[in-house]
Order: sequence, then structure tokens, then C-alpha cells
Amino acid sequence: MLKIKELKKIKKPIIEFNERKYIFSIPSIIIFAIGTPILSYLVFLFFDMQFNYWLHEIVVKQTVFFLNLFFNMGATAEYNPVGKYHWDFTIPGKSNISFETFCTGVQAIALFVGLIIFTPHSQDSGTKRDVIWRKAKSLVISSVIFYVVNIIRMIIQIELYHLGYPWEDIHFSISAASSFVAAIIVLLMHKWIPEFIISIIYVGTLVSEPVKQNRKKKVKEIVKKTSKVELSLIRKVLRMEKKTYLKDIVKWSEEYGYTVEGDYLLIPDNKISNFIESLMQDKPFAKKRT
Repeated sequence: MLKIKELKKIKKPIIEFNERKYIFSIPSIIIFAIGTPILSYLVFLFFDMQFNYWLHEIVVKQTVFFLNLFFNMGATAEYNPVGKYHWDFTIPGKSNISFETFCTGVQAIALFVGLIIFTPHSQDSGTKRDVIWRKAKSLVISSVIFYVVNIIRMIIQIELYHLGYPWEDIHFSISAASSFVAAIIVLLMHKWIPEFIISIIYVGTLVSEPVKQNRKKKVKEIVKKTSKVELSLIRKVLRMEKKTYLKDIVKWSEEYGYTVEGDYLLIPDNKISNFIESLMQDKPFAKKRT
């Protein structure tokens, strides 16, 4: 595993997306990884405290209102403070359904609160200029979506329960199915806070950079000694598509005056120095490649 000191020595990559530049510091990425789960857990614990059970009451009463509005069910919200269950759904002809903090959907909101708040900011001044506004918008919209979907989830579950379906079956299946909303939120976050996904890609780039540099050094030494190098190694350095690299590498080598022979790329002696110089660039052979 790479040490933090080693990562700091690596030249920071720049990821360009939608005409913006994304450069992240190592500390901000570490804080993102550590801070997100801690903050998410603390937010959930906060809303799981009894003085915040007003949220239970609001969710239960709103759900009951829509159940009676759409299905004329005759459901009621019953206050019965026992342990962590202070509110129940009373359904005519059925056993009561106890309500707890998990039923509010706040755990999903808490997770995205942590993700959004600790998503690292780009060090590019233009890119980070409006990041606070973008984060605030994402936080509000994602929370509202989770809240509304959670109410809809409970309405569907309780109506099916009222119709005679076993509670255990519909409770877990519909709860699992509603998790697709998280995917929608991630897409929204990518629209408003692309830093979230890009920072994850950035970590991959940082980790792979030493491997890339070692491959370049290996190719450099091989070419100096033998004037040739394996095509598979060149493909990895240049990140050519695996499916089409044989065809691509022949075309590419012709542009530079190299020769493909069997599994090797042959470099003429008078082109070795230029080959090595181009290879060691941040984007090898970028000027001519298409």
C-alpha cells in the first residue's frame, strides 16, 4: 500500500470535465473518506434521540393522512411511548405497526449529508467558486426526495398489509426496492457536485500513477538496451484499448516511424532518444496521437 508521503511526491493529476479543472489535495481526500461515515453516523444518532421524536410524529401523521385520503382506510396514528417505539400505525382489523427512527428514512439522508459535506473541493479557483451553493442545493433536494419517497414507500407497504399481504414480506422487499432512489441521488450529485465521482476517480489516478511511472522506466531501460519493447507493455503505458490495440498500435507506430514485428515494437537507433523523451511526458506521444 502506498504511504501518504509517497503520494505527496506524485505530481497532482488534473481531471478536466465540462470545461472545469479538478485538482484535489491528499488531506481533503483523506478527510472525505474518514469524515463521511463519522458525520453520517452522528447525524443519525442525533435524530435517534428522544427529543427528536417529533419527526416520528410528523412522518406517521402525514402517512396516515394520505392512507385515508387515497384508500379511505380508517388508519390512525397512536402515541404509545414504549422504548424506541413511541408511535404506532393503527390499521382496522390488523395488528399495530410500530414506528422507529429507521422508518423516517433519515439514515439515507444522513449518509448523503456526510457525502455532500465532505466531498473535496477542487483547488482550481474557477471550479470551486460556486461549490458551496451547489452543495447546499444538492443537500436540500436530495433530502426532500428521500423524505417524499419514504412516505410513498410506507403508504404502499401499509396498503398492501391492509389488503392481506404478510408484513414481513412487503416490508423488506419494498424497502429494498426503494433503494434505487440512492442511484438517482448519485446522478443528481454528479450533475451538481461532480467533485464526488471525480474525487473517487482521482484517487484511482493517484494510486495508479507510481505503477505508470515504473512501467515507463522499465520501457526506457529495455529500449536503451535492445531497441525494442513488448507491445503489451506499450499498450499498458499508452492505455490503448485492449480489443483494438494491435490495429491501433500498427497505425500509431507508422506515424512515428517505428516497426511492429511479432509481439514487439522496434525502434530505430536514431529515434530512440526521441522515443524516450516522448514516453516520459505526462501524456506520452500526445501531440501526434489521434
